Amino acid sequence: MRMSVFSVCRRKRLAWALALLALAVVAGGSRSAHAERYVTGPPQYVIQISVDGLGSAWLEPLLKAGGLPNFERLEREGAWTHNARTDFDFTITLPNHTCMVTGRPVRDRTVGDRAVAGHGWTVNNDDQPENLHGNRHDYIASTFDVAHDHGLRTALLATKSKFKIYDNSYDSASGAADAVGTDNGRDKIDFYQISDANSPALLAALEEMMKTKPANYAFVHFHDADQAGHKHNWGSPEYNAAVKAVDGYLGAILDLVTTDPTLRGKTTVIVSADHGGFGNNHQDNANPLNYTIPFYVWGAGVEPGKDLYGINPKTRKDPGTGRPDYTDSPQPIRNGDGGNLAMSLLKLPAIPNSLIDANEDLAVSEPVDPRLPQ
Repeated sequence: MRMSVFSVCRRKRLAWALALLALAVVAGGSRSAHAERYVTGPPQYVIQISVDGLGSAWLEPLLKAGGLPNFERLEREGAWTHNARTDFDFTITLPNHTCMVTGRPVRDRTVGDRAVAGHGWTVNNDDQPENLHGNRHDYIASTFDVAHDHGLRTALLATKSKFKIYDNSYDSASGAADAVGTDNGRDKIDFYQISDANSPALLAALEEMMKTKPANYAFVHFHDADQAGHKHNWGSPEYNAAVKAVDGYLGAILDLVTTDPTLRGKTTVIVSADHGGFGNNHQDNANPLNYTIPFYVWGAGVEPGKDLYGINPKTRKDPGTGRPDYTDSPQPIRNGDGGNLAMSLLKLPAIPNSLIDANEDLAVSEPVDPRLPQ
């Protein structure tokens, strides 16, 4: 039967309409699934991970070569940058880790009209003073204080023995009195383990703890890349192999929090580094290979595939190759952002007397337009 031109056009219009409807349904379903991925409220658990010695300059070639599936997953499913910064004055291990858990720079700063006391910790070995507080003669509050005092469970797991400084600083003898609601005691770290130079053992302990009695806030440290860099040079085959080993540890953690019924959909993972490296050391705080590090946020509350500078245009500025001081504004993203970011994700107040992300304004997703259906 011959069709009129009008009938053919009408059928074409109908076909186009049906196709557009199908696309709308698919897009709507995708948007809903996407929204479910990150607009589901705050997490109940945050795991803050430090990959010791992970410099962006050495990480990026490995990513381009396709050998790091779990770092790739952090990029694909998380918000991230490879252009974060260490502390301004120091690119060594304990000073930067202390920035991560206190939200303070190492040295004192005057920012605007505010005088900020740095944490003051410059020791980087096992021969340590008693605790962080005696070093400054005042109490240095931490992520462990905030989470513990608000009734949450905390954990510290590290692969270097010198991380004992944090347990010494926040144990029942040295931790501050709990002045928030119910008295949860002075011991701020509920689960503590040092597996010196043994990341597989540390990973096993973390997995067991998170399955049986999970910490709402856990700080986890992997030594592998740093150890290989010091022994064989940053960027060496041995260093690259160590980064690939860490990629495997990260994969195990991501798999854990996506399969465990208690953690699934309720956990956010933060991954950063204390410093990079060049040759076989990282002492020069003015060397971009030392101060340029990655920063990833993945999981509950995080919008997938986003550039952290892109979603924080008013509060953070990509420093290019520069090395901004703490007095510059806006600030770059720093490893020290991790502590207060963890607190804000858990809907807790900022670490007392902190500077880095003290306003808890580092966003990990684009603002949701309230005019759109959720």
